[in-house]
Amino acid sequence: MRNAVRSARAALLAISLLAVPQVARAQGDPVDDLLQAATNAFNDLRYARADSLAKLVMGMNLRPPQRLRAQLIIAASAYPDDQTYQNRALALATLKQVVRTNADVTIPPELGHAGLDSLLAEAKRTTFSIEVTAEQQQHAVGPEGTARVRLRANKRGFFRLTIMAATGGTVAVVDSLASQEGEIVFRTMRNERPIFTAGRYSMIVTGYEPGTRGDTATVQYSVQVDAPALTFVTPPAGFDSSTLLRERTGRYGLRAVVPAVLTAGMAYALASNVRGEGAMEAAIEPDSKGVAVGGAIALTALVAGFADRGRVIPENVDANQAARAAFQKSIADAEAENRRRISEYRTTLTFQLEPR
Repeated sequence: MRNAVRSARAALLAISLLAVPQVARAQGDPVDDLLQAATNAFNDLRYARADSLAKLVMGMNLRPPQRLRAQLIIAASAYPDDQTYQNRALALATLKQVVRTNADVTIPPELGHAGLDSLLAEAKRTTFSIEVTAEQQQHAVGPEGTARVRLRANKRGFFRLTIMAATGGTVAVVDSLASQEGEIVFRTMRNERPIFTAGRYSMIVTGYEPGTRGDTATVQYSVQVDAPALTFVTPPAGFDSSTLLRERTGRYGLRAVVPAVLTAGMAYALASNVRGEGAMEAAIEPDSKGVAVGGAIALTALVAGFADRGRVIPENVDANQAARAAFQKSIADAEAENRRRISEYRTTLTFQLEPR
């Protein structure tokens, strides 16, 4: 269906260009040729012809000045100086449409006359007008990066700006302004994360005129956003303790049993067999405490053996400390790199301020 409409428009354009005098057809933009032909028709008092050419142009892909010119030709053709051909309602409605986004518009001398100028003044007086301006391409860097849109109206009002994906869905930005003229500033990141993804967005500005009979105006623009994915370095999940080296030699443990038994046996044997000489040998019996002394020695040796923690290995201790320090540094490096990526993240917005 869309292709059929385009084909029909192309055919009409070809027919219209054939009808334009050769002197009027420059080698430039065919839209400008049609607009010039419409102006010539208006000056030749062929208002219907001027109107049809201008309406044909309105269905094409236009630059803002071309669209404005076509609209003014339609309004002038609907309200010429000759009252016989005047359609006041159509002319006023067209001028209101123009004024809604261009409060400073004027009628070109080749199209104007006192009556049309008065009608334009009425359109400005009775229409709530919004004008939106912005630097065409804006770069917002980091969490504090912002973009700016300036709003101006012919009356004080309340304005609401909404930016959402052109395909619909989640609203990216909502902000407001209560004034006749001012600036809406919005960030492109929230909680250190990008608000936008790459793609086309619709920016909708709605103005509300105060009062019970106040007018409401809505204009819609296109915004192209370049916002690459923000990726992060993943820090290590945890330290792998299995990579650590032994910092001490093995514990003595069960190896203390044999020395303990030998030591206890020797103590017992000495206590049982050692005798004094001469009269002392007959007077003193063998020491009966040999078993207790031997047991105490054995127990002490066993406790000491099992309590032994092993000998410290200095080179392994140093290696383990270096491994732990490297792990902590890898975490700090990952966090620092992620902070850098956030602080340098760039969102580019390209505003196309031709109302849709």
